[in-house]
Amino acid sequence: MKKILLVEDNEHIMRINAEYLSGRGYELEKAYSLRQAEEKIAKGEPDLIVLDVMLPDGDGIRFCGELRKEHHMPILFLTAKVQKADIIAGLGQGGDDYLTKPYDLDEFGMRIEALLRRAKPPVEQFQSYEIGPLRFDMITSRVFINGEELNLTGKEFALLFCLAHNKGRVVSKEELCETVWGVHSKAEDAMLWTTLSRLKKKLTDFEDQLYLDSDHSGYELILTGSN
Repeated sequence: MKKILLVEDNEHIMRINAEYLSGRGYELEKAYSLRQAEEKIAKGEPDLIVLDVMLPDGDGIRFCGELRKEHHMPILFLTAKVQKADIIAGLGQGGDDYLTKPYDLDEFGMRIEALLRRAKPPVEQFQSYEIGPLRFDMITSRVFINGEELNLTGKEFALLFCLAHNKGRVVSKEELCETVWGVHSKAEDAMLWTTLSRLKKKLTDFEDQLYLDSDHSGYELILTGSN
């Protein structure tokens, strides 16, 4: 059973979300503040976090950035902040998806299912995957370059794996969105751009070995000196 941590200070919204998700078979943890969320995570890492932005003891976006230093679980922002700048900030700090209030519960559930489904790439064919200097651990969703671990979010890992597994061809943004998010729309286009931008920055120190290239048709992983 997947465990979801709900971080929300509005008791009415918390109750509705908890009833809906428990009815879909999820195990739930509740936190009404960032401090409570930290305590819950310390006791046991959830499979996914639903995170409000405006909380009584701090900002959820900053909290997400701090979490990303050590944790890789999917994070879905659920907030009344609807400005594009807020969405970009949330995704830029490591959020995997962003849903604004008011929202449809069925869409809420579908987004959670998609995030959990793609938190780890499929492991049916292999438990690890190596190409060039890259090694992907498909069980733990960790990736290494010449033995040095990259600190990637779940979506960054999935994107890099998709590009590595398709090395030698340009992967369209439609294919990337559908592979990682399960859908392709303008919203996913924005998330793709933000996530790839973060990924490129994390690969900066390894540009002598690999880098991400792009053109009008999509994106490609280039392994320097690779055949």
